[in-house]
Amino acid sequence: MILTQRLGRGLLAGASALALALLPAGLAPTTAAAAPAGSAPSGSAPAGSAPGAPAGDGSGPAPVDLTTTRAFADTFRLDPAQDTDPLYGLNVGLDARQSPPAGQHGISYTRVSGRWDTSTAPDQWFVQTSHPDHPDKLLFAKGVSAIMLGAPAVADGTGHYTVSTVVDPVVGDTGGADWGSIVLSRSHRGNGYVTGGDVDLGLTVTSGGKLALFHGGGGENPFWTGTVAPTAQYAVSLTVSTGADRAVTLTVNGTPFTVSAPAGVTRWPGSEFLYLGAYLSDPNRVTTFGDGAGHGLNVSRIDTSATRSAKPFVDTFDGAPNATADHGLNQDLAARQPSLISANYTAVSGVKGLALDPPAGSVQVNSPAHPNVLSFPKGTSAVRLDKPATSDVQSGAYTVHAVLTPVVGSTSGQDWASLAVGNASGGTGAVDAEDIALGLRVQADGGLTLFQGGTPTALPAVPPAGSYEVSAALATGDRQQATVRVNGTTVFSGRTAAKLPRDGYVSLGAHHSAAGQVTTADDLRVSMLGGLGYYGFFDIRDPNEPNFSANHAPEVAQWTNFNNYLRDQDPRLEFLDQCRPAACVIDLNQETVVPRAPGSWAVDPNPNAARNLLDLVRRIGSNIDKIGAVDVSDEPYSHGLSPAQVQTQAEQIRAAFPDKTLIMSLDRWNAEQTAPIPSTVDIVGFDYYCEGRGEIQRLLANLKTFLSSPDQHLMLFPESTNEYRVADGCYSGKTDADIAAYNVEYRAIAAQDPRVVYLQNFRWLGPDQPNKVPLTVAAQKRIGKAVVDATPTPAPASVGVYRPSDGSFGQAAHNGWYTGQAVFGGGGGDVVPLTGHWNGPGTDTVGVYHRDTATFQLSYDNATVAATFPFGAPGDVPLVGDWSGQGRSTVGVYRPSDQYFYLSDDNATVRYRIKLGNEGWKPLVGDWDGNGTTTVAVYDPQTQTFYLNDSNETEHPRPGVRFGNPGDRPVKGDWDGSGKETIGVYRPGDQTFYGAAENSDLVVYSRKFGNPGDIPLVGNWG
Repeated sequence: MILTQRLGRGLLAGASALALALLPAGLAPTTAAAAPAGSAPSGSAPAGSAPGAPAGDGSGPAPVDLTTTRAFADTFRLDPAQDTDPLYGLNVGLDARQSPPAGQHGISYTRVSGRWDTSTAPDQWFVQTSHPDHPDKLLFAKGVSAIMLGAPAVADGTGHYTVSTVVDPVVGDTGGADWGSIVLSRSHRGNGYVTGGDVDLGLTVTSGGKLALFHGGGGENPFWTGTVAPTAQYAVSLTVSTGADRAVTLTVNGTPFTVSAPAGVTRWPGSEFLYLGAYLSDPNRVTTFGDGAGHGLNVSRIDTSATRSAKPFVDTFDGAPNATADHGLNQDLAARQPSLISANYTAVSGVKGLALDPPAGSVQVNSPAHPNVLSFPKGTSAVRLDKPATSDVQSGAYTVHAVLTPVVGSTSGQDWASLAVGNASGGTGAVDAEDIALGLRVQADGGLTLFQGGTPTALPAVPPAGSYEVSAALATGDRQQATVRVNGTTVFSGRTAAKLPRDGYVSLGAHHSAAGQVTTADDLRVSMLGGLGYYGFFDIRDPNEPNFSANHAPEVAQWTNFNNYLRDQDPRLEFLDQCRPAACVIDLNQETVVPRAPGSWAVDPNPNAARNLLDLVRRIGSNIDKIGAVDVSDEPYSHGLSPAQVQTQAEQIRAAFPDKTLIMSLDRWNAEQTAPIPSTVDIVGFDYYCEGRGEIQRLLANLKTFLSSPDQHLMLFPESTNEYRVADGCYSGKTDADIAAYNVEYRAIAAQDPRVVYLQNFRWLGPDQPNKVPLTVAAQKRIGKAVVDATPTPAPASVGVYRPSDGSFGQAAHNGWYTGQAVFGGGGGDVVPLTGHWNGPGTDTVGVYHRDTATFQLSYDNATVAATFPFGAPGDVPLVGDWSGQGRSTVGVYRPSDQYFYLSDDNATVRYRIKLGNEGWKPLVGDWDGNGTTTVAVYDPQTQTFYLNDSNETEHPRPGVRFGNPGDRPVKGDWDGSGKETIGVYRPGDQTFYGAAENSDLVVYSRKFGNPGDIPLVGNWG
């Protein structure tokens, strides 16, 4: 649920010597001892007292308002003379028609198909505003079509929202079955057809007065029907209750109907996109909305924050199916997240120490007992957002917002909810953990504690309120300031003790002490996310060859969210009518540069650029909210512009488009040099086609060295075709399979670096592209769907160490930040450390092997022994893997004396026996082909060569790959979340892990972690 107010007790412990030693230099925390159970944090204000003065020096940044709402009304009043090609009045004059508040624009509409069988919108003239024959009305003509309002309807403080309009389903007819429709869908990517699977609530009104309500996926069968007396037009009011009554109140021409939701709808969602549509069996008939006298379309409240730009992230937690293995956590993400960007979550323990999976059901979304919220019904647990909050260029800061209810139904006690921003990409979500840069713990009674690097600070309490709206603004870089507000009261503002990360991982957590208590969180919002969130194509519509103004965006609509449109000298902007909110990228070459000579590659600045840009903004008009980003001139330096000219151009564009993302692309040569990048540019990248991962990584690393702001983000340009003269380097000897593999590599690069936020594929040439390069298109679809729908992908490997001197295991996240430690197994030179998912899929836990007795000890909780058993013989080398794809780890051994692997599926008997390698070689095992089974391999330390075998039954190793230096220790890991494990080494001399690309000696991962004498570990714990 959205925009409705709905945050116990910490587990503080002193940091061990191991923990301090493993932390990056300069970041060792000073951690306070635990407060006595049930007591208030030392020095906290008395619960329930009036708020005191905020902590800090008052210098923190103001949080961005991410929750702006207002009433919406469109009169459809427009001079019929403006109902002309190409816009036909739909998005013309919205500021006058809608009268938005000062400082805001009208909300535009998107043309969608309105059909069940295609996402391609019909011709522009299918939907018009103020047609001369139907002035001051919205008109649908020629069959089936629909439009979507560009901001979602949201519930007000009473939990209701209302949509009202006047519809004439078939002008001039009062007896037919054709209809006009009102559709409510959580998805901003729907077609607007009333029985579509994404539809939460759909209403049809026929010209004969028949009414029907539909719920998505129910086919053509409504869950309710009714009738009113036939008439020329129908005044319709639809009020939805998001409360427990699940009621829909429909009033048509004064006749009220109260309808309950169908079975399976626990609550109606609190955030819905609105579609209006028409179904006309006779193409000579029309449907109208509005009465022509000022009552057009009214919505009681809309959310103007979620879609106002391409940057914000919003999760309403509404409507997700809960009866799933993850209890709804990562279900329906693209629907319940109304922002352009979507992101998924990881359920984590919420407790300091080594990573553990929380008990099943500890984290739920839209549960029957607590619908439309994120809930924590079982003790202590947390969730971590898998993309980081990130600073933007203009502010150097980011804001995180959530509504926290520490104990549902209670305003007393010290059980709590938390919101935290951490450094570790794989943290446990514990608000008091050392990796947390800024965390707030909110008690049920209003008590507040701020955590920085594990150190608690009591803040002034706020009045008990049940639910607490929390906003935290973090200014990173040199500023290192933060502001925290709770229910509108600033409780902290100033410089922070812990270093605030530019890319901070957000977690929501809970702790309650009594059975039956539940914590909830709602309305999570972040001003901007890092990580790969934008995916699309360069040149999706081009007035020139080969597109000739064809808009190919519908062909890729299901797996892209950020496509680039070229306009050249074409003054028409009708394609913006079909863009979803903030989803289109446009070029500005025609406004900002002119050719030095006819047909010349070189350009000069257009002397009228500033005026041209303002004129373009005027012509875009009310469709300005469709534009998410604008391009600085494509490869400006290769076209002959000077640094000063590029700087001027960027400043002119920023002045004309102050709230749009600025994108700049470089050619390969200038990415190798230190070509100046204007500080106003938000995202910068380069194109260099069909050269492979090594070259792209090298250029990307170089580009980072001369960014003008550390808050600038990065983009890459995967190649899309080997068609002649499209992408240099790709049409000479490169196959479809080659280019598909390059696309996978681009995704892998982005998975390693949260600063890479955009893949803009080059190019999409038309509907026959899947036939020309089927493997490439299939790869792009997989990658695009994972980005746009936030499909959970395999977690990249995390690193750790075992310290024999004290028997302690220490873990770090994939990005190298220390996350926790524990002691297990007794230590000593006889112990070999192990990690695995012993009792099913999930986070790896620890174990040990005692070499002198050939005995394994496994732990399910990183603390106690869950299983002890012998396997192998003294002197064997222990191994861990999923040898048969069972979904859990079992053990094995390698016997150096005969070079045989002995692998068990039940930790008792040998399932596989295979010989591989020579005397003196080292064993390792991994899922080398990504099929879910672990197979054997060996490493020759004399030549630093790895030999991987894709079977546990037959010896047929892949060609050897040399990687590492003498003295390195072989390791393996899924370094980039591809689902495949590849080789790596740990270098004891500098305590650094190095991971390689598949079948390659290319380094794709490196992290320093541990101390001299430590034993390396790689696994899944974050």
